[in-house]
Amino acid sequence: MRLTPILPLLLAAATAAAAAPRPVLHHEASVSLNVAEHEVSVSDVITVPAGVDTLWLDAAFRLVSWSRPGPAGSRDAQRLFPVQAEPIAPADSLVPFATWVGEAPTEPFEVKLRYAARLLESTDDVTFSRENVGREIRGTVGEEGVYLACEGWLPFHPDAMATHRLTVRSPEGWLPVTQGARVRSAVENGLQVTEWEAWKPADGLILIANRYHVTERDFGGVTSYTYFLEDDPALAETYQERTGAYLAMYDEMIGPYPYAKFATVENWFPTGYGMPSWTLLGGTVLRLPFIPYTSFGHEIAHNWWGNSAFVDDEGGNWCEGLTVYCADYHYKVLEGDAAAAEYRKNLLKDFVAYVREGRDMPLREFRERHSGSTRAIGYGKSMMVFHMVERRIGREAFLAALRDVWSGHMFQPVSWDDFFTAFSAHGGEDLTWLRDQWLDRPGAPVLRLESAVRDGGRVRVTLSQDEPAWRLDVPVVVDGPGGPVEHVVHLDGPRGEFTLEAPGAVAVHVDPDDHVFRRLHAAEIEPTLSQVFGEESPLFLADGEAGRGFAAGWMEDAPADVAAMGAAADGRARVLLEAPAAELNRWLPAGVQAAGGLLFLEGRRLDLKTHTVVMAVKDPDQPDVTSLLVVGGDAAALPGLADRISHYGKYSWLVFPPRGRPERGNWDTADSPLSAALNRGE
Repeated sequence: MRLTPILPLLLAAATAAAAAPRPVLHHEASVSLNVAEHEVSVSDVITVPAGVDTLWLDAAFRLVSWSRPGPAGSRDAQRLFPVQAEPIAPADSLVPFATWVGEAPTEPFEVKLRYAARLLESTDDVTFSRENVGREIRGTVGEEGVYLACEGWLPFHPDAMATHRLTVRSPEGWLPVTQGARVRSAVENGLQVTEWEAWKPADGLILIANRYHVTERDFGGVTSYTYFLEDDPALAETYQERTGAYLAMYDEMIGPYPYAKFATVENWFPTGYGMPSWTLLGGTVLRLPFIPYTSFGHEIAHNWWGNSAFVDDEGGNWCEGLTVYCADYHYKVLEGDAAAAEYRKNLLKDFVAYVREGRDMPLREFRERHSGSTRAIGYGKSMMVFHMVERRIGREAFLAALRDVWSGHMFQPVSWDDFFTAFSAHGGEDLTWLRDQWLDRPGAPVLRLESAVRDGGRVRVTLSQDEPAWRLDVPVVVDGPGGPVEHVVHLDGPRGEFTLEAPGAVAVHVDPDDHVFRRLHAAEIEPTLSQVFGEESPLFLADGEAGRGFAAGWMEDAPADVAAMGAAADGRARVLLEAPAAELNRWLPAGVQAAGGLLFLEGRRLDLKTHTVVMAVKDPDQPDVTSLLVVGGDAAALPGLADRISHYGKYSWLVFPPRGRPERGNWDTADSPLSAALNRGE
């Protein structure tokens, strides 16, 4: 099962499916939920395939009864590990509850068992961070809702997948949701009885239940549901319409939707998960106006990449980058060339901001996202690799390769190598060099424009890069009387000279639309919030309690380094909070002024009593460092502001009005060192 973020650049991705073909357990389970007593009890008949010699269960459960025949190929002896738990205190571990002694069974067999637990885990401190979903809970059964986590509440083996048929009995009005098809939902003897069948293998199963308002729609034989905690017809209609649009989009792009249903489910605490055939979103995220048109489609795309074509994790997790390519980036492509180019530029800026010394790794080593640097590599660099392959072989060949990989590996592991085999076949060339370069080598090239000279109707361009050299297809755009014309040159050494036919050319620009994954020059990057987010431990300059509260919110669980106003620079990014006027004016960038309680920013006249302004600026004492300036607004709101600004890393400045969404923008960049006006050659 792929648990993935609903907010790109904000939340954490979950682990990938395992590498090799895996055995498949089957559960025929009956689940009873006693909300008033915080109890869950399970009766399960498990068909255990050959080769599986151990079953595991969450340590919170106590085993009530157990029976099985001696499996073929093993001795009759067994060791039983009793599963114990303190009441209302789920353990933090998974334990083996049975191990078959001797050789692994050679034939499938059945295990029947009953087990139960009292689960009541607080969700009050489950919050989103910039990079992670937050503290995970294993399971809870209470008046707020029922949540049973994917691994451990049903018996499992770490190297096996599973299919499921669940009959859930819950209080009347409490509707459960999980993966698969809902085949029955009725009230019987005062209980809600719901059956779910999930015949497609997955590596876990989340079960949630609550007092939901449900809508249902059919899209070409796929049932679409919304399960919302409030009766909100307009919101439900938005998600239903978007579900239909995304299902149609990916049916055409990749292949037929692989499940019987898709459900959009609201959670009462913050989550952003995409599981096979459904997504589980916290209410705040669900209601953000941009989510149905952006990140929601990312979660639907995971039903193709990750949930039905699994990640062969031995060779690296390709799934997040490909899902970004098919979802977040694809939506920008549909908006137009400028939006797509801006998206690529932001990925390159993130790489510079987050992937600093000691944080880099090859793509083959990426497993899951747990930091800004792993996101910049496993999502951003990975997406750019797919983009560069598409540019190399053409979009039609690229999409045909994707369709072949997916249709040939449904519910099987897929590796990076599988993709490159398909890209080579459809592109008509051996792309082993491209695969090895981008997957096995960390880092990124730095391109330099050494010279550009006009010679009659031609332009001579000299490019260079550091050694060891990368093999790169580099776009060179030449401005001329007919407008810009793109040429693509192949740079495969530390230096290359190229002659381009370009009558009347007046200027040259190297990779102006950021088609090549590369490390940007400092002059190509304006100060942005992400550059400060990339600092593991910034220095906070704050004299008041509100500023210290902001620092604590920024650092989340780590200690904040807070110093008095005017503390000396030490090479780190600094965050200036509640600064006096004299210090504030020293930090303001050119063109921004403060006077009389007002701030003048990009043509805006802002009252600092009612507006909070956040600006990424060149540190006045260390010009090569980007620091952060937080000005104005209600000091009491500062502690909560850190989380709000974490969603806007690609911007240079934010203006938070008394109500509503913030305005945002970016400073202008300096002239690019990869652009040059042309002079006539000698």
